[in-house]
Parts: sequence; structure tokens; C-alpha cells
Amino acid sequence: MTLRGRLALFLLLAVGGALLAQGVLSYAAFKGLIERDMDRSLFLYLEALTEGRRPPRGEFAYRLLADHEERSPGFPDLPPLPPGRYWREGWRVVVFPVPGGTLALARYEPGAASALGRFRLALLGSGTLLALLVALLAYRLAGSALRPLARLTEVAREVAEAQDLARRVEVRGGGELKALAESFNHMLDRLQAFWERERRFTRDAAHELRTPLAAALAQLEAAEAGYLPKEEALSEAKAELLRLKRLVEALLLLAREGRVERVDLDLARLAEEEARRFGAAYEGPESLPYRGDPLLLAQALRNLLQNAFLHGEGRGVRVRAGVEGGWAFLEVADQGPGLPQGAWEEVGRPFFRASSQPGEGLGLSVAKKVAEAHGGRLSLQPNAPTGLRARLELPLKGGEAHPIFPPFP
Repeated sequence: MTLRGRLALFLLLAVGGALLAQGVLSYAAFKGLIERDMDRSLFLYLEALTEGRRPPRGEFAYRLLADHEERSPGFPDLPPLPPGRYWREGWRVVVFPVPGGTLALARYEPGAASALGRFRLALLGSGTLLALLVALLAYRLAGSALRPLARLTEVAREVAEAQDLARRVEVRGGGELKALAESFNHMLDRLQAFWERERRFTRDAAHELRTPLAAALAQLEAAEAGYLPKEEALSEAKAELLRLKRLVEALLLLAREGRVERVDLDLARLAEEEARRFGAAYEGPESLPYRGDPLLLAQALRNLLQNAFLHGEGRGVRVRAGVEGGWAFLEVADQGPGLPQGAWEEVGRPFFRASSQPGEGLGLSVAKKVAEAHGGRLSLQPNAPTGLRARLELPLKGGEAHPIFPPFP
């Protein structure tokens, strides 16, 4: 059943239940009023009998069952009844206990029983009709109210069938349905951006992987044809395959989707060892305890150092470690030319190269991914007077990632 039908059914049951309860209470009140009036007339009839007065107007009768049976003319043919109040074929009967038996008083009033029957039918008919009208009205109003939801379903089906993430839902009205439409459009925006990034990443990755493979194959074919010495060809092919190995390793890191193996480590020792390996200066504490993935953090710091020596021309490279505001950081600074004016928004995108220097264009992407996997961020800022400062900021007590790569003037 559709949501529109379920809403109509719900209102039908709710209104029908309310009308049924009201009808039962109304019928009980009406029946009690009639019965009290009938019983009062029977008590007046009993007083008239005991005082020898004329009975009230109406068709009354009595039957006394004690040592012997005594009845008035016209008393209905009824079996002996225990004390209580009864309706029997248009007769209202009240039975009292008396010494040695019972006294039954009866009044014939078929109009009262008929009125109760008609009242029951009127309540049932009007309640059913009103409930159906409310359900029909609810069904029509629900169709109008749920039209944005139907449009959203239609757009979702079109997106799934045509794989067109450019479709959007028209936002109308207000309330929850408007919020749902806005959230759906926001989701499509995110999916479209993700799809574009993945398509561009796949295209660039295919191109970057094809280049070293083609170069290595060309070197080997040239050696086979006798155009190059075998030693030179093997050396060039090995260099291209090593480049391919670095590309594959970086791509695997980017594909880890934030999975890290956290262990206790010393960020200061890690930074000092990487700085010593590259011949850079280290500034910071002797020990900085942290819980994270040492292999990934070392790879990220190594990528920042490689960028500093490659694109920063190795001038004034230094490594810093420390704690600021509840965040641990690993920073690599250089005094090279820095980033070009238009590169701040693109830097960190896979395969983006800010200069003509050789490289895969994945160093900062990997560092950014490692920082995000630890709940942190990679920030890039100009270094005074020249150069670049790249900092891995890592939360000391967990946390969510913050905006990455803020633009600089």
C-alpha cells in the first residue's frame, strides 16, 4: 500500500474509532435516560398499587410470585426472572425481591425500544459515512501534500535509470518535505562531486600508470633492436619501474579509505629519524607520545620532505614537532620559491603538479589522506620570507577532521 493510502487508512481508523467511542457513550446516555424514565413510572405504578390509587397513564401490569402467583390482566407471558431490570419484546420489566418470592412490574412501551434501535442505526450510519468522508478528504489532501515526495521518488528513479547525477528536485513549500528535498539535492551534489573526482582520478591514474610502462617497454624494445646498449636500457627501465612502484604504493594508500592501525608511538622520534634520513634540521621535544599508525605517518612526513627538497629546492628545510591547543603536529618548512599564486586551491589534488619538477603529483594527496585517517588535517601556509610550511595536525584525543587546504591570498 502506498504512503498516501496508509495515511488515509490511518485517518479512517482514527476517526472511526473516535466516532465509535462517541456513539457508544451517546447511546449509553440516551438508553440510560429512557430506562430511568421507564423505571420511575414503574415505581409510581407500585406506589399507586400499594395506596389503592389510580395508576399512571400507560399499559402497566404486575406479577407476584410468593406462596402463590398473583398477576394483573395483560401481564406478558414471561418465565420467572431473578431480581433485576429487563427489556422483553417491548416490555420494560423490573423485578424486586419480596418475602417468599419476587414482584415483577412491567410497562409496555414498544416506542422506547424502537427509538433505541433507530438511534443505534443513526449512530452507526452517520459515523460510517463521516469516517469515509474524512478518509476520502484525507486521501485527496495527502496526494497534494505528498506530491513533493512523489517528485523526489521520480527524480531518484530517473537518476538510477539514466545515471544522470545532474538532475535535481524542485524545492517547494516548507516543513519536513522541503528539508528532505534540500537534503536530497545536497546528497546529489556530493555524489556528483565525488563521481567527478573519481572519474578524474581514474583518468589521471590510468595516464600516469601508462607512462612509465610505455617508457620501460620502449627502452627494452630499443635494446632488443640494437639501438641502445642493454645496460643503459635496463637502467632506464628499472628507473621507470621504480617510478611505477611508487605510483602503485601511493594509489594503494589513497584507496585505504581511512583505515589505520593505531599503536603507541613517539612522534618526536619519528620526526627526528626522518629528518636525519633527509639531512634536514629537527626542532622539537625529545619525546611526544601519540597513538596512530607509524607506517602511514612516516610515509606522510617522508612525502612532505620529498616535496620540500624537490619543489623547495632543498633550501632551509627543517622538521618541527610539538603540541598546540590539544593538537600534535609534524611540520616541514622550506625556504624555496613556495607555491604559485593559482595553485593553492588545486594543491593536494591527486596528480596535480604545481611546478615543472619531475614527480608523481601524489605526495601531498597521500599526506592529506593520512592526516584525515587520523581525524586530523593537512594545512599549507606560506613561510616567511619565502617558501612553504606543510603541517600534519593530529588530534591528541580523537576528533573529527577539519577543513583541508584553506585558500591563501
